[in-house]
This record gives sequence, C-alpha cells and structure tokens, in this order.
Amino acid sequence: MVTLVEAFSRRPFAVVGHRGSKGTAPENSLLGLRHAIDAGADIAEFDAQLTADGVPVASHDPQVRADSGEVVDIRGTTYADLSTVTVSGERIPTIKEVIEFARGKIALFIEVKNPRDAGAVISLIKDLQADEFAAVISFHKEVAALAAREGLWAGIVYFRPPGAIIDAKKLGCRIVLPRYPLATRKAIAFAHRLGLKVVAWTVNDAGKMRELVERGIDAIATDYPELGVRVRDEMSRNI
Repeated sequence: MVTLVEAFSRRPFAVVGHRGSKGTAPENSLLGLRHAIDAGADIAEFDAQLTADGVPVASHDPQVRADSGEVVDIRGTTYADLSTVTVSGERIPTIKEVIEFARGKIALFIEVKNPRDAGAVISLIKDLQADEFAAVISFHKEVAALAAREGLWAGIVYFRPPGAIIDAKKLGCRIVLPRYPLATRKAIAFAHRLGLKVVAWTVNDAGKMRELVERGIDAIATDYPELGVRVRDEMSRNI
C-alpha cells in the first residue's frame, strides 16, 4: 500500500496531481487518476460533491456541462441518473471508485467543497479502510476539524494571508495547503516547527517548483504531474 507517510517521505518533494492530472486528462476523472499514477506522482487530489441521494462523486463544481450540452446539477441529481452523464468524454466517478482505483498505487487528497458533505466523505474513507492513504482537505476549517477528530489525515487549504497554520495545529490537522505565493521560507519553517506538512498549489512551472524546494516545501500540486516528477527526479540526483 502507498501511504501518506510514505508519500510525504519522498525527497526532495512529493508530487500531487491536481484534480488527477488536469493538464493532460479531464479533471476529476479515472483517466486523470491513471495519468497521475503512470507519471509517477505520489498523491492525487480529487474534489468531492454529493448527489441528491448522498453518493460522494468526483467533481469540482456542483454543476457540470455534459457532453450532451445540458447543464447537470450534481447535487440535485441521483447517482443512477448521473452515472449516464459524460463530461469531456469521461463519466463522473464516485469517490469510492477513486479510492479503490488508487489503493496500493497512489495516495489521495479528497477535497470537500461543501461542508455538508464532510460526514459522508469521512465515513466512506473509514468504511473503505483508506485512512492510511486518503486525507481530507478543505477550505472550510470545520471540515478539517471533523476529519481530524475522526482520526483521519486532515488539511486546511487557503489562498489569503495570514494563512491557517496556527488554526490547523489547534484543530489537529497534519497538513496545510497554501497557494504557492504564501508558501514562504518563513511560513514553511513555522509549520514544520508545529509538526505540519506543507503542500503548495498549483504550480506548473519548473523554476517555481525548484524555488519552493529551496524554501523547504514538502509537496507541490501541479496540473502536470509528469513535469513535477521530472523536476523531483532531477533534483533528487543532486541530494
């Protein structure tokens, strides 16, 4: 099994495939997950939304434009109906499918977009015994707090100063996920003193990746995991 502990032990940094492999495949798709795995990424990030009947599925937005041209409201549609919908040629997978596909191959970040979905996503991870390789992340601190209380790896995502490092520590999180400009050397060092892992997002430039490594980053999320892997491997040869 590929665990989060193993993923974060990758040096000089762990590569996170943003929304699977957004730059090379439809986002939040099993095809994108396959691309991230094949590229050699350590972690894949997927977004979660709940269907009308409470099934967690992989989608960044609550509404998607289907290949048929219609706009589909995921939260107002049952999974049975949603399972016939394709977006950019790919169907919308369940989070259960994502977890089972990833098991033993890659670790996962599951981002909860709507706080009301937290319980269902957390229960699913626990029921599937995926807690060693699937973390719950969110912009919503209450989601991260609930996941941490349930014994899962949890992280707070943020993009504005002053950030959320202190809050993450207080809430029992193990990860902070700042937008890359906020991942300064000082902030990363502070997070590390508190025992937190730092994941910068979303970086699609090799130079910025190298700069973040010099600052002490633990992981970098990118739309192009093959780029991240190339930089990671080039830098590892110089360690």
